[in-house]
Amino acid sequence: MKKKIISIALVVAMIAIIAAGSFAYFTDTKSTDNVFTVGNVKIKLTEPNWENQGKIDAETVYAGEALAKDPTVENTGKNPCFVRVKVEGLGQFGEGKMITYESGSNYTANNMNDGWEYYNGYFYWTKPLVVVGTENESWNAGLASKTAPLFDRVRMPVGLTGDEEVQPIVVTAEAVQAQGAMPSWSNTVGDQPAVKDMSVEQIAAWFTTCGM
Repeated sequence: MKKKIISIALVVAMIAIIAAGSFAYFTDTKSTDNVFTVGNVKIKLTEPNWENQGKIDAETVYAGEALAKDPTVENTGKNPCFVRVKVEGLGQFGEGKMITYESGSNYTANNMNDGWEYYNGYFYWTKPLVVVGTENESWNAGLASKTAPLFDRVRMPVGLTGDEEVQPIVVTAEAVQAQGAMPSWSNTVGDQPAVKDMSVEQIAAWFTTCGM
């Protein structure tokens, strides 16, 4: 009888040890998937008034003629961007016979529309272009997804003889992401301005940083 009681006691003790061990080794595993969508920088360069009229008039251009030409850049990507434009071919007739660009109500010669600034060979839009549909969000106050036309028209020089070999005026638009150019999109941090408030010199430097 004594042996039986001892055996039962040992079995109970073993069950207790096994149970304790089981509790000690309870495990749990969880995981989550973080979904990332990679953004992009895409722009669209258009010249609507050139397409509608300017290129038609350009087929038989005469000395001193003004041709509608209105380079405009739109952000069509998923991220805000800075844009700049290079214009080539304005000096193709040589010194004293420059093709000039004009804008404004009086079509002032070599005058850009508001929002553009010329610096070191490029015309820079002085604010980031935001993503279409986000223009009215509070942190994008004052920003647009599309530039004003760089200028409204170009004027051929006087003094042409008609024997000139006319080359195209080449307009090239470039863009880089705006996010990350400064520590904050909307606020000054130390001596660093907000991305929205960067100078043209700083925007140009950012193009260089981005490999442009």
